[in-house]
Amino acid sequence: MDTLLKTRTNILLLVITVLGVYYPAIFSPLNSVDDPGLYHYLLNIDEFSIRDLFIPGGSGTYYRPLLAASFFVDKYVWGLQESFMHLQNIFLHLCNTLLVFAIARRASSLMEVRSPVPSFLAPFFFAIHPINTEAVIWISARTDLLAGFFVLLSAWLMLGTTFSRMTSVLAAFSLLLACLAKETAIFFLPAALILPFFICSSDRGRKSLLSTMSKNFPHFIIFTTAALGYFVLRSLAFSKGDSGVGRVITHVAGAQTPGLLISLRLVLKAAGFYVKKLFVPFPLNFGIIHVSDLYMFLGIGLLVVIILLLKYRTLPAYFIICAISVGTSALMIPLLRLTWTPLAERYMYIPSAFFLLGITFAANRWDVLLRYRKVTVMSVASLAAICIFGTAQRTIVWQDNLALFRDTIQKSPDFLPAQNQYARALYVSGRQDEAVSLLESLKVPADIQNFQVGMVSKAAARVHASDFTGAREILQETLKNPGKYEVLIIQRLLKLNEMQVRKGMASRGDFYTENTVYLSRLYEITGDPFYLYRLGQIHLFNGDLGNARGAFCRVVALTPEKMYYRAAAEKLLKKLPE
Repeated sequence: MDTLLKTRTNILLLVITVLGVYYPAIFSPLNSVDDPGLYHYLLNIDEFSIRDLFIPGGSGTYYRPLLAASFFVDKYVWGLQESFMHLQNIFLHLCNTLLVFAIARRASSLMEVRSPVPSFLAPFFFAIHPINTEAVIWISARTDLLAGFFVLLSAWLMLGTTFSRMTSVLAAFSLLLACLAKETAIFFLPAALILPFFICSSDRGRKSLLSTMSKNFPHFIIFTTAALGYFVLRSLAFSKGDSGVGRVITHVAGAQTPGLLISLRLVLKAAGFYVKKLFVPFPLNFGIIHVSDLYMFLGIGLLVVIILLLKYRTLPAYFIICAISVGTSALMIPLLRLTWTPLAERYMYIPSAFFLLGITFAANRWDVLLRYRKVTVMSVASLAAICIFGTAQRTIVWQDNLALFRDTIQKSPDFLPAQNQYARALYVSGRQDEAVSLLESLKVPADIQNFQVGMVSKAAARVHASDFTGAREILQETLKNPGKYEVLIIQRLLKLNEMQVRKGMASRGDFYTENTVYLSRLYEITGDPFYLYRLGQIHLFNGDLGNARGAFCRVVALTPEKMYYRAAAEKLLKKLPE
């Protein structure tokens, strides 16, 4: 009965902790990075199917159907209320915290730890670790929370009292679901495969590697099959090519790699930096782009630690191995040059759970902590206070995009995308002159990643100054090397043309040829029939009835019935001569 009461008390304390620390997050706005695009996509999509979620067709980089499904819950259950979207993130973090607690209890049973302290401290510090604020508060970072849930569930299943084939099947299926939330969850596979070697060695007498491998051969086959099944799903989902896997091949081991020595330096720096972040998360920064070369020495030290952990094969060592295994995915990001920043705190969300489990249970074995109990209690309490303060303060910063991006450019003054977002936040807050001044002062070298965003912002500043010619020149020059922003640049050019027509500076006919080219290109890139509808409108306005009819016919053939512009296209078709 006492144990049951302690368990319930611990769960209640963890719930209060998570909700108390992250409660202010429900008042946060959409982050101007990625969130608005996601929100408008969900707002404008009229229907979806499970088949389209899992087999979207075409080509793609990210394959995250479970993540997409969670956002459709936001749309159809919560009505895209921003506070509820944040609340869903907080709820996922709470579930993950309770899973860490469940894992810790099973680890205590396996290691015959009688004290309830380690099984509480690990989830408690996971709940309040400042490095996790970015993943919890940023709606677009839900992918880490969702993948974390299934990875932790997989670990909990494997640490059960019986290690059977059914356990392996359920745990492997959970890992597969994690991969469908975020592809980097596949990096948990090596840790899952080697678990039997650690369990057989954990306080039960060491068995030979060959004996363990022979006994647990079905476990290896089941997890390997699940991993292969994931890649089969990806290949079926992207009928025209998997650019995500292709990019990993070309940028990590192919023609786009910067070279072995440079790649090794980047990986070691990143590894050392993340080790430091797990121990000392401050300063927290949303735009980490540069770290010191001195972190390479920590990265080299991590390699030594891995060897020692594999040698001793204890359960705390296994948890650290899990953290390293999952965290390895973050070391590839600087090579892929694909994301908002090459380094990010949210990438440590899942590793931090295993890291804290490993550190907590390892520290529980240190007799010195028992001899100096008062000092230990005071140290833990002080550490908890620092974490709670840091997390709560960061949660408040995230309540305002202006404050967040001011903080980001203070810590990363050369980070162009952050400067661009800060200018947007200034503009939204009514400080338009400051925003334009900042955008005009931006220096945008063409050799930096995502320079196109800065150029689009500079064009926006030119528009604000009524210099439409200058804005057009900037956008057209950027369109020669658009990167992944071709759709955005073309949309801005179309909007610029429309503004000039509204102001009486040009007629619609002046941009007829240009607009038809742009809209045709947008449809080619996106496959969205709405651009065909707009193309038909332009043809109709300029008297090209044949092309107008052809465009509207394609709209009717390709557009779902519930889309509002399909009915409009059908009406226009009836009025046009055949």
